Amino acid sequence: MGQRFFIKKEPDYPSARNAIHNILTRAPLHRRWWINDPDPLLLRSDTRLSLAEVQSLATAIAMTGGSYLLSDDLPGLPPDRLRIAQALLPVIGLRPQIPDWFDAATPVRLRLDLANTSGKWHLLALFNWQDQPSDLTMRLADYGLEASVPVWGREFWSATTHYIDAGIQNFRQVAPHGVCLLAVRPYKAGIPQYLGSNLHVSQGLEVTQWQPEANGLAFRLERPGTGHGSIELSLPGVPQKAFLDGVALEWEQSGEGRYRFGVAVNRRASIRIGWRNPT
Repeated sequence: MGQRFFIKKEPDYPSARNAIHNILTRAPLHRRWWINDPDPLLLRSDTRLSLAEVQSLATAIAMTGGSYLLSDDLPGLPPDRLRIAQALLPVIGLRPQIPDWFDAATPVRLRLDLANTSGKWHLLALFNWQDQPSDLTMRLADYGLEASVPVWGREFWSATTHYIDAGIQNFRQVAPHGVCLLAVRPYKAGIPQYLGSNLHVSQGLEVTQWQPEANGLAFRLERPGTGHGSIELSLPGVPQKAFLDGVALEWEQSGEGRYRFGVAVNRRASIRIGWRNPT
């Protein structure tokens, strides 16, 4: 099941392609008529699904709010695919908006509006259902969002961050049946901002406390079990010190005013960062 059938056209054939089609087209009925129950997330290597196809299936499952089922032998999974399973926990559980639900046989756009103590953000997905690599253009207006204000956009699967000032972000040569998953936050100069992480597919719901201080920031991360990865922040000054549960953290500059911190979380972690204001 789901091995070489991703590109099959038969509507009743059991395949990852048809599973995604059903997940997306039924998503608006989640928590209205039923709780969506998608097929299991296929992670093992012998399905012959490409990594990009696994990421698309994971994105569709995570963003449509229904059940999350795993049937693979988790200890036997390659590390990159096991991290996908971990990144979907806990389940987001919300019903998305599907801007092109009536415009395409299989939708290509999903939108989730999220918020917590770190602020508000939008999680946007754009799929490439072509059988070849394709250039994709994500237009914020196509998702019903304001296009005239600058925003940060962090793509989850590639861990790349973009400053978007015209409401348009281009993605070059997206893999066949692949997806771009962007966390979009308003650009705010002079204050610390959480831009995302690879700890959770939402790129933000892992933050449970957020407290800016004078020349510093204190916040808490929480996730089930243990996990390690990186978080990315926009800071108004150059970091001078950073600690996770009292232990020094390392960081690197990922762009102008942006910094990436490596973190290890055992259910929860408290982080404090101090910086030097620019002169």
